[in-house]
Amino acid sequence: MNLIPPKSQTEETNQFGSSNVTFVLAGRQNAGKTSLLMHITRSSQQPVNFPGSSVERIESSLSVGGKTLRGIDLPGIGSMEPISPEENVALSFLRETSASEGHVLCAVVDATKLSIELRLLSGLFRLGLPTIVVVTKIDVAERAGKVTRIRELERLLAVPVISVNALTGEGCGKLRDLLLDSSALSKPSFTDLDAEKLTQEVQVAPSQRKITLTDRLDSIFLHSWLGLPVVALLLFGMFQLLYIGAEPFIGWIEELQAVLASSVADAVEAGALQSLLVDGLINGVGSIVVFLPQIVLLVTFVSVLEASGYMARAAFLLDRLLGRVGLSGRSFVPLVSSFACAVPAILSARIIDNERDRLATIAVAPLMSCSARLPVYVLLIGAFFPLSLAGIVLFGLYAMGIVIAALVAYTLRKTVLRGDVSVLMMELPPYQRPSFRVVYYQVRGAVESFLVLAGTVIFTAAVLIWVLSYYPRPLAIHDTFEQRRAVAQMSADSGEISLDEFNRIQISLENEERATYLEQSYLSKIGKTIQPIFAPAGFEWRTTVGVLAAFPARELVIPTLGILYNVGDVDPGAYDLSHLDTDTEGFRDRLRGSVRDDGSRAFNPLVALSVMIFFALCSQCVGTLAAIRRETRSLKWPVFVFSYMTLFAWLASVAVYQIGTMFSFGV
Repeated sequence: MNLIPPKSQTEETNQFGSSNVTFVLAGRQNAGKTSLLMHITRSSQQPVNFPGSSVERIESSLSVGGKTLRGIDLPGIGSMEPISPEENVALSFLRETSASEGHVLCAVVDATKLSIELRLLSGLFRLGLPTIVVVTKIDVAERAGKVTRIRELERLLAVPVISVNALTGEGCGKLRDLLLDSSALSKPSFTDLDAEKLTQEVQVAPSQRKITLTDRLDSIFLHSWLGLPVVALLLFGMFQLLYIGAEPFIGWIEELQAVLASSVADAVEAGALQSLLVDGLINGVGSIVVFLPQIVLLVTFVSVLEASGYMARAAFLLDRLLGRVGLSGRSFVPLVSSFACAVPAILSARIIDNERDRLATIAVAPLMSCSARLPVYVLLIGAFFPLSLAGIVLFGLYAMGIVIAALVAYTLRKTVLRGDVSVLMMELPPYQRPSFRVVYYQVRGAVESFLVLAGTVIFTAAVLIWVLSYYPRPLAIHDTFEQRRAVAQMSADSGEISLDEFNRIQISLENEERATYLEQSYLSKIGKTIQPIFAPAGFEWRTTVGVLAAFPARELVIPTLGILYNVGDVDPGAYDLSHLDTDTEGFRDRLRGSVRDDGSRAFNPLVALSVMIFFALCSQCVGTLAAIRRETRSLKWPVFVFSYMTLFAWLASVAVYQIGTMFSFGV
């Protein structure tokens, strides 16, 4: 086979005539494209959606010597015939790019499976773009006994061939220089490559296959009996990391939030501005920012697993189980991490290649009971259920979300997301040491996305809820409580009451005043207006108002109910699993003794169960909805998720309350 083209063809060059160079990284999954982009441009990466779809490409740019080097990392492709929406979009982009000027194709080739990669390279050559072949994982191939002759490959292909190390960045500087001088690059002169013969000519393989580290590890991780227990142990470790590992950092953020709120309260005179800054902004936005440590740990964990090569194995092992409900094996990370917080879980759904699987996973992830729901469970279980039943009730709430998520996912994949069957087809990459620089940039990107989310949508929601809960401020309420404070002051001055009694009265008046203001606020008026909708579920108007107030973050229902029940400021963090049988603030006693306007009990075990079921299934979290909007680039998906989850939550709560009332359970 003579692959050397005629001289006239090799001398044909591509003149760009521009100070801007755009290069496109194309290749199979796990070839190292994303790492290369980071090393070449030395800057953070920006996810960009293809027009008309929610499929993302990664872009990054670098200015060098008056030129702008812009890189585009496409989703992985296995051949020139797409088998998934991602591959279809990537190939369409490549074919459209081939008709334009000023683009360079960087075909990324994995040396560990060179013959397979060269088949794809033949198709990429047909695009007619100026091409550089970038060979990665040469060191991994050499450890397996395969020696690749790069110069011979370059001679036979008649296009530049560069060896790079995607882990360390070695060779990326040479590639960058070649891209900046891209006027010397040529289009491929032929497209028909005999991949098998070419591989034999440029790669020396061992006569007998060597047993590699990957083989040894896979004998454990893919073992028919040990594989799944290892995955379960790994998931348990991730769960513990998100809950326990993040706890000290969450505590520091909460302490900083408390110090900041106290400083602002001291610096700003009491009134609307102080309340906006403290209650609306610091406490409102802060209630979601506390999940930042969990996001950092989750993205770090997922990035390390993905880069090491284990993620593909875990997906392979779990694919059959999750495939029964229409999901992919890669769905396990977003679903499990949703038990900590749905926002980072939805962000982590990017690891799912199949678009329909990704959308189905995003749609059901909020059904997992996140940590923000736990204070509601702990408060109500501790108030209305004996400790012997606490574990059963708590387990039932978590299990209910899992079962309904499976049913919804199955239904979605059979209806609105029906289409290509989720078949996991992958080549398991060799194990390798993760690039911590790549992990850092991935974590930084996730943190930046989350902070933008917190600074825009969650900020807006927090301010809106504050406005609705703070206004109007009738002067009559202020005058009434000032008179009562004056009477208490006179009694203290005359010696009729002790100083301790006076302080107790002052605190009681402050709590009662806040409850009175909130009761006549716009938020309460809205809650009372829609109260007939929640009445069949046993909700009293104060509970309905708590549901509305929880939109910035679910746990805000706790302090809202604390105000409405004259308890004062209640910290949701005070209600964790260790406090199921304790209540230092008397909040549970107040709930147990609360009555409705007609004199009947506002709360009982049946109402408490109805409320918990509603919170277990509803989507009253603007952060989650905003994350869905960002990841799907569509309004229809957050609207759909909010609608179906709220409907499910309402139907389940009504059913439980009505059936329980029929049999006089907990009444």
